[in-house]
Formats: sequence, structure tokens, C-alpha cells
Amino acid sequence: MSQEKTILPNSLLVSLYKDSLVLPELSKKPAEINEENGKVDILEKKLDPPPPSAPFILEINSEAKVIDATSDASFKYLGEHQQGVTVIVKDDLAVYLNENDLNLLTSILKACKLTLADIALVNVAQQKLSLHQILETLPSKLVIIFEVSGTDLKMKLPTTLYKSVQLGDTYLLFSNSLATMQGSDQLAKVEKSKLWNVLKQLFQL
Repeated sequence: MSQEKTILPNSLLVSLYKDSLVLPELSKKPAEINEENGKVDILEKKLDPPPPSAPFILEINSEAKVIDATSDASFKYLGEHQQGVTVIVKDDLAVYLNENDLNLLTSILKACKLTLADIALVNVAQQKLSLHQILETLPSKLVIIFEVSGTDLKMKLPTTLYKSVQLGDTYLLFSNSLATMQGSDQLAKVEKSKLWNVLKQLFQL
């Protein structure tokens, strides 16, 4: 008596084993293309992280692809995320950020050779989000977090101020609020100086 074999489609297999299945294509390291003398070779690209003591340098790509903030996102954010930088704030009285803090943030970004279009500004006071949810929608090279606790973001990571923390391919930078940097008093100057010193290293300014 012959036995008939039932072949399940790939899409069904993936859904059945999505928690444990590792696809070969996804487990491979990203490749880079080396074009020389009209011949294109695919070279394996190593992704070894920098040693802890080495500063992370965030490269700004002037030809970055625009990520449109459309209704496809599961939450609201301001900006187009062109350079893969996300800024997280907590402002109870504004949709994204109050005018004074937004002006200061714009000035800080300008000093880093960025604009609002280069980032995604997320206000977690108006929408309860975990860091994981944010990074799922906005994969980022750098996330700057202004006075938002790890508890608010549902994460268990060191939140030392003005010291970058690596999370996979993403670097997190925790800072005091933009409000503490407003004005010309000594406290505001100190806070701005601490933030700027880290940003200079990150962006190699």
C-alpha cells in the first residue's frame, strides 16, 4: 500500500515554528558589494562591535532613504527618521514637544548637522510605549532619551546619564530633560555641556 506525502507550504511551516525557526538567509551576516573592473563581488561584512572603551561614531548619510511617518506606524512620531536617529521625550502638555523645548532640540540637532526630518521624535507621555515597540517600528542607530525612565520604556538596562549604552545595533543615550537646559544659568550650561560632549563623540564633531 503506497503512502501519500503531504507537503505543507512554506508560509504554514513558518507560522507553526516562528518562535524557534531560524532561516539561513536571516542568520547570515549582511554583505557588501565590491564593484571593481566591471565585476561585482559579494563580500562578507563583519559586524564586530567596537570595544567598550572606544567611542561609537555615528555616520551621517546624506543620501539616506526617507522613512515616511504614515498611518502604517503603530504610534505617532514627528519627523521622517532619515538618519536613523530617534528622540524620546515625555511631555504631558504637548502632542510631541512644547515650543521652547522643540526650539532647543532643533538647535542641538543643527549643531550635530541634523534636522527634524533626520529624526523621529516620540512623546511617550501621550502614548504608552516600550522601547521594543519603538525600535520595531523605528530601527535606529541612536536613541536619545530625555528624562524618561527605564520603567516607562519597560526595559532593564543601565540608565546612567550622558553615557551611551549599546543594545544590539543600537546605541542609547540617556539625558536630563530639555527643560533643565533652558536658559543661561550655570545649571543649564552644565547640562548642555554634558550632553554636547557625548554627542561630539557620537557624531565625531
